[in-house]
Amino acid sequence: MAIIAELSRTVTENDTAAAFGDPFPKAASTPFVLGLAEVACHNAVADGLAEGEITVGTFATIEHRLPSPIGAILTARAELTDRDGRRLRFTVNVYDGDEICASVEHHRTVADADKISARLAAR
Repeated sequence: MAIIAELSRTVTENDTAAAFGDPFPKAASTPFVLGLAEVACHNAVADGLAEGEITVGTFATIEHRLPSPIGAILTARAELTDRDGRRLRFTVNVYDGDEICASVEHHRTVADADKISARLAAR
């Protein structure tokens, strides 16, 4: 049985490339699209994590194919395609309506949340 999760968000002005400054368009930025994909991937496996575990992104490739305007509802559909111990590999399609606006290959690792917090505090 495939492990799949979907997550939808409406594009706001803050989510656009224009939020980074001129001359970028008022269309969903690639970082916004990638972030949506990352959270969908985490959500796909979240119920199977042990107490205190989270997932963290380690690799991503993205093909951002078409612009999505403010008000568009983007839906990331993430599918777990491989698991090797703590390492997770996903494919994600991000939809703007019926069209795929982005395709993502994404890797995540299961990590201890307290260890991540401690490493951040030490920096």
